[in-house]
Amino acid sequence: MLDLKGLAGALGEQAALPAVRHELRRPLTAIRGYLETLLEEEADPQTTRRFLETARSEALRLSRLIDGMLDLPMLELQQPARRALACDVVEQIRATIALVSPMARKRDVTIRSRAPKRAVAIIDSDECVHALSNLVENAIKHGSEHGTIEVKCRRIVPFVEVAVEDDGDGVDPGDRTAIFEMGARGACTDRTGSGIGLAVVKAIAQRARGEVCVDSSALGGARFLLRLPSK
Repeated sequence: MLDLKGLAGALGEQAALPAVRHELRRPLTAIRGYLETLLEEEADPQTTRRFLETARSEALRLSRLIDGMLDLPMLELQQPARRALACDVVEQIRATIALVSPMARKRDVTIRSRAPKRAVAIIDSDECVHALSNLVENAIKHGSEHGTIEVKCRRIVPFVEVAVEDDGDGVDPGDRTAIFEMGARGACTDRTGSGIGLAVVKAIAQRARGEVCVDSSALGGARFLLRLPSK
């Protein structure tokens, strides 16, 4: 489960409430996207079942988030000791691509992925999906309409590295550190955004003793690199 108390502590008191709101909206957006797709388009029974199963999975994740929030009185910033959890990052990439597919369909964006059969990292599965989905949603928003996004995973000891690349305008070199701060948005973008998602990615990565950074992609846009400690 995403640790809202730890996230609050990592982001700081003033940033905690906007970040929690942002993370609660994300499963709701996914659920709405899948249901709207089913209502607006005809789908075969197999696709309908897959969409409903994903919506149910996101509803369960939202429930876990709310449970965590209720255990967070006044967003107390003391971080409790937690048992180190692990997950297969490749599985979380598949879950993330399924999660964001309604958003990608609306912009006619193709998501390609390349990964080994398995890559285990020391991070909770919900936190991994939160970080990955923030990065892929960011790529969908800021990449080209009718464009392509590439998600690549590889093992680079001592990390599992995930690269999320888009074909948009990229991130100005002068913004490549600042965009991970709360409320920051790159100077090259003309799209709306809260400036929270990338700060959440940074907080999750740091809590897992990993890192995140951005540079240029061969596709012409930005390449975000999320590195998580491998198991």
